Amino acid sequence: MAAFVLVHGAFAGGWIWQRTARALARMGHEVFRPTLTGCGERSHLLRPEISLAWHVEDVAQSLFHEDLERAVLVGHGYGGMIAAAVAHRHGGKVAGVVYVDGVVPERGASFLDVLGRGALRGQVRADGSDWLVAPPTAESLGVTCADLARWVSVRLQPFPRACLSAPYPYGGRDRALPGVYLRTTLRPDAALKAQAAKARLLSLDVAELETGPLPMLTNPGRLAKVLAAAATQMQDKALPLPTQAPGGRRKPGEACRGRPQSP
Repeated sequence: MAAFVLVHGAFAGGWIWQRTARALARMGHEVFRPTLTGCGERSHLLRPEISLAWHVEDVAQSLFHEDLERAVLVGHGYGGMIAAAVAHRHGGKVAGVVYVDGVVPERGASFLDVLGRGALRGQVRADGSDWLVAPPTAESLGVTCADLARWVSVRLQPFPRACLSAPYPYGGRDRALPGVYLRTTLRPDAALKAQAAKARLLSLDVAELETGPLPMLTNPGRLAKVLAAAATQMQDKALPLPTQAPGGRRKPGEACRGRPQSP
């Protein structure tokens, strides 16, 4: 079984992974869905100085405090940049990265540089808070069920513009670290199609999901199965860890140095 760290994109929070997390947990996987500073249930911390670096640290701290090793990082949209950065900094704790319609980062390029400045057209704040970007509507994200759209709409929140315009400070992806790119197909987007093409050039495995851009909400069961398959593939590619349980976690009761044993 794998340990998944699900990283949400802009405007969302850990809540967006709720359905997929439950599906993965039913399969026996460990699932963590940290919320980035200023988002979701941490929206009371929203402030102008929040940066991409803060969000990278959010997830890095989650890896440390949850005592994770060989974690599979899953990044959606902007979360792809965060997952890639954490993998770059803490590769020894990461089994691989899965991008779900994610941004595959380039050194020195921001989220907006990669997707194009038109990506946020129509999302300028009306109240003059130019450091914030207004969230899109649930409907524009492919949520067609009225009840689900209402549930999503009240949770989508403004997002710091600085996070989207900050240059990515790390190098290119580590080709020794397995990676998978999942591209949704029901609402094709030229920028994301280009991201999938770039993923192929970087030797990531690319797969398509016949679903909308929020598969974690609209098709969580299918997404969970694909993520589980990707994790198995990554663990097969990873170096063997004969003294550790699958996913890099020690078996219950196994002796360890400097770490508490499982109760």
